[in-house]
Amino acid sequence: MNILVVDDEQRIRSVFVKIMQREGFHVHEADNAAAAYELLLNNPVDLILLDINMMDVDGTVLYEIAQIFCEKSKIIVTSVYPLEDQKRLIRGAADYYDKSDSLQVLIRKVKKIMGSSLNTSQLAAG
Repeated sequence: MNILVVDDEQRIRSVFVKIMQREGFHVHEADNAAAAYELLLNNPVDLILLDINMMDVDGTVLYEIAQIFCEKSKIIVTSVYPLEDQKRLIRGAADYYDKSDSLQVLIRKVKKIMGSSLNTSQLAAG
């Protein structure tokens, strides 16, 4: 399973990438919408962890682009904004994550959306 982490804050992006890799996912990362768009054009992505407030093009625009070009990709909005604000800014995402919550909350949300706690590549490798 492939995950794309889109966040302009390197520290947050790095933490999300490490956690998702530890959970057995293949992870791509992008620090802005343009880099994310380029990755989405060239790589199948099952899930996008999408920050809202980024420099240049914010997550709301990238969300709309992903809905058109990557309609099978699920999206979890990840932001410092309260969940109600996230839902108002980006309607229809698979889920929403407040960055002030624990990382275990994010892991549970990802696993729920991805359908299981173990992906097929982990089973094959085991």
